[in-house]
Amino acid sequence: MATKPLPLELGQLGNFEARMLRNFRAAVDDWDEVCSALGAWEAQHLTSTHPGSASEQHRAWVTELLSWGQLVQRATDHPSFPDQALTARVNARLRHLQDKLALCHGDMTPAEEERILQAAFP
Repeated sequence: MATKPLPLELGQLGNFEARMLRNFRAAVDDWDEVCSALGAWEAQHLTSTHPGSASEQHRAWVTELLSWGQLVQRATDHPSFPDQALTARVNARLRHLQDKLALCHGDMTPAEEERILQAAFP
């Protein structure tokens, strides 16, 4: 079902929908950038023989990033969300974070571990 455009007097407010989408994409970009930066921190802190509190910090950060991502996902999964590429990107990043959490902090079945390893090292 197509929606009607905003009335002229509202549309003159500077194309509200385009501004909202632009700002939303910028927020997703910021979240995705932080998620990407976590990899370098992991390489430095989680590969040592005694990760200690680094592991606890990692779990907290991944959990927080997942929470933000799930919030974003609720918007991008809405049927009327106009940017399917952004939806796919958010969903892929969420799977990546869930895999990090399971691989580093959870009990995984051998099949789950193999799926993650195959995805990371094809």
